[in-house]
Amino acid sequence: MRRALAVAVIMTVVGAPVVARAQSKADAARADAAFTEGKHLLEHGSEAEACARFAESKRLAPAIGVTLYLADCYQRLGKTASAWTEFRSAEALARAHKDKRAELAHLRAQALQAQLARITVRVAASVSSADVTLDGLPLAVDAWGTPMPVDPGDHVVIAHSGPKHREFTVHVDADRPTATVDVDSLDEPAAAPAEPPATPSAASDSAPVPAETPTPSDSASDSTRLWASVGLLGLGVVGVGLGSVFGVKAISDRNASNAGPCNAADQCSAHGLSLRDDAINEARVSTVAFVVGAAGLGASAVVMFVLPRRQQGSVAVSAAPIPGGAAALVRTSF
Repeated sequence: MRRALAVAVIMTVVGAPVVARAQSKADAARADAAFTEGKHLLEHGSEAEACARFAESKRLAPAIGVTLYLADCYQRLGKTASAWTEFRSAEALARAHKDKRAELAHLRAQALQAQLARITVRVAASVSSADVTLDGLPLAVDAWGTPMPVDPGDHVVIAHSGPKHREFTVHVDADRPTATVDVDSLDEPAAAPAEPPATPSAASDSAPVPAETPTPSDSASDSTRLWASVGLLGLGVVGVGLGSVFGVKAISDRNASNAGPCNAADQCSAHGLSLRDDAINEARVSTVAFVVGAAGLGASAVVMFVLPRRQQGSVAVSAAPIPGGAAALVRTSF
């Protein structure tokens, strides 16, 4: 399936210049107007409307710049899978045109990969002839059993064969980033029989159950957990905030270099080269900040909800270089 997706992306990118040349002047004008309107909406905090305008502009005139804007817009809305897909599309398009923005798109996509929510649809052999869709889109047989990146939220899986039809609703978010749907039958499961109400016994009526009183050691442990979780949460928020600031600055410097100091043939003045170097460095800082921020948020959740309540734990977050970027190492003991 991954090979098929890769082939599809390459064919789309290679064919893009031909499509662009065949576009009418009216389509180009509408694409430019939609892009300008999208930037205006983004500057005024209307991310959802801005994303819609960027998507329309890309549909009319696919290009590297509008694809990067659309990806960044989706990321602001929390649509991590959509943003990741658009950053990868921008990278493929940039590499096909030998555009240096491919590195920026690659770094932004890599920073999002660890945050992706995924849904796995497993189909039993007994119903392997069924047609399966995920959020209304056909799910190829090759994709069955493969974790599919999706945006956080509710998703619907439908399996049908002839008159039989079965629907599954599944939710993924930061607290539950993965989910699995098992299509083992097209028959709706029978409702569980209602349990009879419990009859209170005489002993329960006469003897109230004493409430459990937390010991001082439990209270101290909970306080430590709370402060550790708050500290890691603060680290996560700062990291994501810095990542966003440097990411936007990197895009701004790249666009500034393309607005005059560098021409269409990637010939740049000294000022243009300086802007592009700044953009690459800012993108790297953005990647590190995003990774550390995501690790801080995840570690905060681990400390608060996963570590045993009566065991003291320690969590440490540190940055570490990896090929093409950076990662965050989270160490915990309990």
